[in-house]
Amino acid sequence: MKPPRKQSAQPLAEIIREIIGAPRLSQGIYKSRIPAAWEAVMGKPVARVTRSVFFRNGVLFVSLNSSTIRGELLMHRTKIIQSLNEHIGRPIVTELVLK
Repeated sequence: MKPPRKQSAQPLAEIIREIIGAPRLSQGIYKSRIPAAWEAVMGKPVARVTRSVFFRNGVLFVSLNSSTIRGELLMHRTKIIQSLNEHIGRPIVTELVLK
């Protein structure tokens, strides 16, 4: 069933907010921000040794070239998850797996 049509004119910004606010669409938008968030939050040195960033069902899988950096990041896993969620703007990452 279609939602009822609005009878009055709306500003374009309001219409875009409504569309982006739709649950299914907004989840995809937030998920697409994760690879860029990884680089922004972790910085260039970590981004250079990152092979891949993959997100599924709340879990962020990150593959690294450096076991030393992986060990350091494992100790700060909770803080990294918190920083990523703050950068994305929504608590979408619940777990971090470093390979």
